[in-house]
Amino acid sequence: MNTDTDIAKLKKEFERIKQKGWVKSIGGGNNAIGDTLEYLLGIPRNELEIPDYNSIEIKSKNLYSKEYITLFSCAPEGPHVKEIERIRNLYGYKCRDLPKCKVLNNSIFANCKTKIGLQYYFELKIDRENQKLLLYVFDINGKLIEKDIYWTLDTIKEKLYRKLTTLAFFKALKKKYNGVEYFKYYKLELYSLKDFETFIDLMEKGLIRVSFKINVFKSGKRKGQIHDHGTGFQISEKKLLELYNEI
Repeated sequence: MNTDTDIAKLKKEFERIKQKGWVKSIGGGNNAIGDTLEYLLGIPRNELEIPDYNSIEIKSKNLYSKEYITLFSCAPEGPHVKEIERIRNLYGYKCRDLPKCKVLNNSIFANCKTKIGLQYYFELKIDRENQKLLLYVFDINGKLIEKDIYWTLDTIKEKLYRKLTTLAFFKALKKKYNGVEYFKYYKLELYSLKDFETFIDLMEKGLIRVSFKINVFKSGKRKGQIHDHGTGFQISEKKLLELYNEI
């Protein structure tokens, strides 16, 4: 792969898209801005853990959105073959729409504890000796009750380097006209990853977080079954230059 060539091509594609001005949204929901951009770039839907545009990973964001950027998803390991299901069953809390079912939608940091429902706290710990990122679980009184949930640092590093060494960040404006959503892609920022040690340092400082998005299906044949949207490793846009150098 020739990253310089890919960057040059992507810049030309951005100028082409920018000239279009307002473009009609493809689909709807939270992913519409990214889905529309991929359509304009001619990128097929990519469920694989490889960069979107040859050697470049593409992210897009509405100008006024304050959501964190999901770098990649990585499910934790632990004592059970279905670890996500075990975590939800043990530490989840009632779904608002289906009170008999448990969900777990929380962001976890390494520099502070996060309250989970009414009974638990989660906190990340980096174990450099054993090369693991650990999830510590505390009871309501602050007593450590589990530290068996983990991610290996090798797995995290492999995902980061495979997909995110070069990052393209498209900024867009959004509007609605006659009930239809439109986007205008007005800015392209390009970044090169610093290194994995920087990534780990930022995790320790709480600048990179892990977000569980474990829900349940609320209708249809799978109503009440687990619906895992992926465990995301995320960073604030404001902190991107802590992890990346701007190209």
